[in-house]
Amino acid sequence: MVRYMEDVRELKNVLERVEGKLIAAGKMYGAMNFGVWLSVMLFYYAIIGVADIPWQFNLVYWPVAFIVAMGFTGRVWKRLQRLGRVTGREVEVSGKGGILIALSWITGIILGWGIIPHMSLGVNAEASMAVGFLSFIAFSVFAMWLVFARYGGIEREIIPAFLIPATGIPIAKGMETGAMAWAGFLVGLGFSLAVLAYIYSAFKAIER
Repeated sequence: MVRYMEDVRELKNVLERVEGKLIAAGKMYGAMNFGVWLSVMLFYYAIIGVADIPWQFNLVYWPVAFIVAMGFTGRVWKRLQRLGRVTGREVEVSGKGGILIALSWITGIILGWGIIPHMSLGVNAEASMAVGFLSFIAFSVFAMWLVFARYGGIEREIIPAFLIPATGIPIAKGMETGAMAWAGFLVGLGFSLAVLAYIYSAFKAIER
């Protein structure tokens, strides 16, 4: 009987360690998602900061960046799924949840790049564009966070990624110069904190 109880405790410890590693891998996947988009955005700012880029450049850069980013995160997701199968835990995404996440970003694009900039909420055109950009990020990430909470659980690590851009909207409205650059740095700050939060959660999961 004593031996049986020891075996049960040992099996429980092994399962907890395996579960911890799977949770940590999921948190690292979240960090990579925000990290890759942070890199895409900062690379864009690095390019436009040293060259006089026509607006048509955006029509090429962002679709290509989207394809590259999704390809990278897609490969990481497949590895996470393989890890889940090895540990006996399937890692899947709800089809409805995936559709809602896509709609969150589509709606955010329409609001942030289409409707809000034309409402002239800022002191000038650049300030209005910055308000639209921050609104796009804040709304899209917040809506995505709600979808995660509904279908997979609350991801507290995401909160800085939408909260910080949202708090910057009132300030961006009154900026006469440099509003877009400031908005970009603010979004970068929010995404960076989300990455750090995910990595910290991953370490906590490994220690289980």
